[in-house]
Amino acid sequence: MIKTKLSWIAQQTNGRLEGQDCDVSNISTDTRTLQHGDIYLALVGDNYNGHAFVQNAKNAGAIAVIASERINTDLPVVYVKDTKLALGELGAAVKREVNPKTIAITGSSGKTTVKEMTAAILSRRGNVLATQGNFNNDIGVPLTLLRLEPHHDFAVMELGANHLGEIAYTTNLVKPDVATIVNAAASHLEGFGSLLGVARAKSEIFKGLDEHGVAILNVDSQFANFWKGKLRYNNVLTFSPDQQNEADFTAQEITIGLNGCAEFELLCPQGQVSIQLNIPGIHNVGNALVAAALALQVGATLDDVRDGLLNMAQVKGRLNVKMLTSQVRLLDDTYNANVASVSAAIDTLASFSGKRVLILGDMAELGEKARFYHEQVGQYALDKGIDTIITLGVLSQCASAVFGPNGYHFSDIDSLIDNLENTLSFEQRDISILVKGSRSSRMERVVTAIEESPVGKLDRRRERIAC
Repeated sequence: MIKTKLSWIAQQTNGRLEGQDCDVSNISTDTRTLQHGDIYLALVGDNYNGHAFVQNAKNAGAIAVIASERINTDLPVVYVKDTKLALGELGAAVKREVNPKTIAITGSSGKTTVKEMTAAILSRRGNVLATQGNFNNDIGVPLTLLRLEPHHDFAVMELGANHLGEIAYTTNLVKPDVATIVNAAASHLEGFGSLLGVARAKSEIFKGLDEHGVAILNVDSQFANFWKGKLRYNNVLTFSPDQQNEADFTAQEITIGLNGCAEFELLCPQGQVSIQLNIPGIHNVGNALVAAALALQVGATLDDVRDGLLNMAQVKGRLNVKMLTSQVRLLDDTYNANVASVSAAIDTLASFSGKRVLILGDMAELGEKARFYHEQVGQYALDKGIDTIITLGVLSQCASAVFGPNGYHFSDIDSLIDNLENTLSFEQRDISILVKGSRSSRMERVVTAIEESPVGKLDRRRERIAC
């Protein structure tokens, strides 16, 4: 965070300072991670009230407090009307002070990969601040903005949401120079109500663009025209891996290597460049195109795009391909799941030779059509030639039921793990195993179980092919 004063915080939040002014170098909302010298901001939620932990904050080394309720403390206090809104105001104020070139990214799936790709490209040009983990909501976005420091040249912000209005709020804080919607698919339907509701929520990202801002549109999406109609200005570029769609950023001569990673020629208004990805999946061609489009708008070159994508670091739980032996591949894609991301992962699994096994946990927050969507991915796996599907949970049973005789279901993870070795038939050579599910399914436990199984212990070196 930038170095400032407590009185500056009061000014930015229309707050009232009671007590002595002091220097500010960091703001914390969690007393468990608060460091000595931090300012403690007391958030209030449905099931918690940060004002109850002011003494804990002081004991941990807090030197002042931002509060919306009267508190009993001898620390300096900035009283504000709403601490959550104050957090957003402070994040926006820090962003204005640092003034980096800023990119905002949203989508139902792929947005984290696009964020990491874009940050990798821009790191060739300067210092980049990028969203960490799942800090992409109305609390995480301002906390990310508060991490900006004077040396940052770029900010790459991931914006997520589970209800209408959330992205409108966060994009107004971020004020991006360039923004994109990677896609819109069945995800968080309990909060959005329908797929159109998802598309409408994602379109809020363009509200933060001014007349100089650039929107990057996915012309393959059924909502492309809907999103274009939401734009107040006409600075629009398009992307599609399909050349027939006549997008500004497209790909030709796409090939998939034995490790599942793509190579292709990127064509765009700036020229043409050969791209080699080190993360698997044909769907990542599209992700690379939008990342290139975003980065090029804020000063990157085609060489930066090529080198950044080639050297991009892996993202844990995002389609990591691990070679347990020379013949057994484990595809760890356990970070989260919705219909689009599961289908893309199935495409990657289908690209490998030998036996292909999908281990699928429940996809969460799909609303009243949840069973239909699970049946849909089960049928998709069958149509793609996947050999076996193993499901875990309640809703995922619909996927294994549709799949047929080679579909197996377990209601609890312990039973699945106990039967894993017999179900997978590890003695067969050349086998690829994809593990996928929403966070609530805790599918990373299945990955650990496979790694600790006899086949996983055959080769402790476990060469990691990709992220």
